[in-house]
Amino acid sequence: MPSQRVLFHCNGHGVPKATANGEIWLFNKLLDCGTSNYPGSSRDCILLAACEAHETLPQSAEFPADVFTCCLTTPIKMTLRWDAWDMAAEIFLSQLPSLVEDPNAEFQPSSFFTEQLIAFEVWLDHGSEHKKPPEQLPIVLQVLLSQCHRFRALVLLGRFLDMGPWAVDLALSVGIFPYVLKLLQTTTPELRQILVFIWTKILALHLNEQLIRV
Repeated sequence: MPSQRVLFHCNGHGVPKATANGEIWLFNKLLDCGTSNYPGSSRDCILLAACEAHETLPQSAEFPADVFTCCLTTPIKMTLRWDAWDMAAEIFLSQLPSLVEDPNAEFQPSSFFTEQLIAFEVWLDHGSEHKKPPEQLPIVLQVLLSQCHRFRALVLLGRFLDMGPWAVDLALSVGIFPYVLKLLQTTTPELRQILVFIWTKILALHLNEQLIRV
């Protein structure tokens, strides 16, 4: 149909680079866009590329060989593993122009922390010592700085520490100690009980390590 488009995806691994004229090398023959038999014009073509012609893709052991291709082929996986924090920052920054131009504009809080707490709670329901540690743990510590999410974050954190000494040790490795130490100074009654529980778990691990050394 004239109104339809064909999505052609080429990751380019193992083939020569594109020429100066924008030509790409393929193992199969395609219709030449410059011929009279081509049904459309070159302006109807939409080209998405991971980098510019003079650039090369960066390589890192922490990321796939081609992040751009993975975003096209496995977008959900890529979002869950890497575009979450960047997406939250982008949503926040996108509001700045309207906030600057319109004094009456209201800032819309990001749902990033809420989504991370939900993901952490899901891990608590199905995770264990023998499974991959929760990726949300460092972010949960940052959530403790948010007053509106603090109580829920503490409750979930208490559930995690209650899973055993390995969980307490993991939480300490990502820096839970100064957060809890500062929050212990709070006078909010609803936070006291869960904070004491978390502090007890930390002290119990410390005492066990001391006994083992003795």
